[in-house]
Amino acid sequence: MRQEPYHDPYNTYYEDGYHDANPWLQDKRNEEFSLSGTFPHKVRFQKPAKCQDRKPEGTWYGKDIEKGENEAAPQVPAAEDQHDELQRQRTAATQQTHRTQRDDSDATVAVDEQDFDTSPKTPPPSGASTLARRRLDGFAPNNQPIGDLADDFFEEPDPNKRPYNAWARIRMKYRRVFAEWLGTTIMVFIGVSTELTYITSGQQNASIQSVYWAWGFGAMIGIYVSGGGSGGFLNPALVIMLSAFRGFPAKRIPVYILAEVVGAFTGALLALAIYRDNILHLGQGLSPEATGIYMYTQPQPWISAASAFFTEFLITAVLGCTIMALGDSGNAPPGAGMHAFIIGLVITTCTMVGSWSTKACMNPARDFGPRLVAVAVGYPRSLFTASNNWWIWGPWCATICGAMAGGLVYDLCVFRGSESPVNYSGLRMKVEGLKEGDRWMRRLRKDKRAERIERKIEEGLAQSQNEDGVSR
Repeated sequence: MRQEPYHDPYNTYYEDGYHDANPWLQDKRNEEFSLSGTFPHKVRFQKPAKCQDRKPEGTWYGKDIEKGENEAAPQVPAAEDQHDELQRQRTAATQQTHRTQRDDSDATVAVDEQDFDTSPKTPPPSGASTLARRRLDGFAPNNQPIGDLADDFFEEPDPNKRPYNAWARIRMKYRRVFAEWLGTTIMVFIGVSTELTYITSGQQNASIQSVYWAWGFGAMIGIYVSGGGSGGFLNPALVIMLSAFRGFPAKRIPVYILAEVVGAFTGALLALAIYRDNILHLGQGLSPEATGIYMYTQPQPWISAASAFFTEFLITAVLGCTIMALGDSGNAPPGAGMHAFIIGLVITTCTMVGSWSTKACMNPARDFGPRLVAVAVGYPRSLFTASNNWWIWGPWCATICGAMAGGLVYDLCVFRGSESPVNYSGLRMKVEGLKEGDRWMRRLRKDKRAERIERKIEEGLAQSQNEDGVSR
């Protein structure tokens, strides 16, 4: 299957032959979920694997559907032939350029196009330079393409991807993990450092307004840094929300959450490292009441449990609803490059709303990572039991529930896409539930029950063939 080149919306200049020498960069970024742009529209109602051979491909419930972004649309033969001819001309021009450069040079170390050709003599894929492909084969360790070694859990394997060195292969395989870790590290480092500046300077070198803006702009910078690698979510609650309502791959959720928690831990550790002397200078030691609560979150002593919970629930719901609106191409999304800036403003605003009552967490990793750092450097472990184990029902339960509620409200009121469960029909909802039951029965090795469920799925498929609409 021909891989379509990446369309650059910023009209960046690429020198001739750059894409041939870097084929792994020609991916379609619009297929990735990212807070720095609109969300891709996914076809979420695919048939279960056991039923693939029972219904024709490209249909749902026996009805034709449009190709999703994960499926390549059929090419017109004339356009395909024209594309191949252009690629052959481009390949010939590239090879001629290399031959001219070698003829003009007296160096004896010039590399001939056959020098690194240790791979089997198979024709290169369409759209790739023959010379570039052979050289890349030589640089690839053991001539093995990255697609053969990539873990499908982290990165989709692609036999056309062959980076130049071992670290490039590792980065390509784990780029989502590295990017999410880096973005969260930067966000938490900026936020916690400003909080510690505020308290250790006696509120002289920073104001409470500085803290509000620091968390917002810290998130903005984190999204700008990691948006192209992992999507820049930086927040487990948002990851779960997008998986439920927009089809973000559920198998990536544990890895994203782990990367975000580790990133928050790293960012808080770096902040504490540069403010350690200032904390000790206060003369109150490693006290949770004096400096600890400026690293993690905790409600005020006079705030009731219900008020604390709903404070986090509501401000996270506002954040989640706004994230959904910014990522909806059918709404009024901002221009290119403005998503992260607006999300930063939203986080600043929500922090202003809830900071006095609960420190405005809105992010489980933002609380849990610094809390682990505090215990690791000597703060008492009682901080985990403070406010009736606030760290569980506040930063985790309230924020995740709030994000889910915000996404649900937005889809109920505005969103029209079929990928949202809000827009499932009754029959569609029933079949989706049966499919989930089928997956669990297979995992538990209860094959007989799974077969009975699959028969019910087939009955639902047959029943829907007489009904109108493809989104059932």
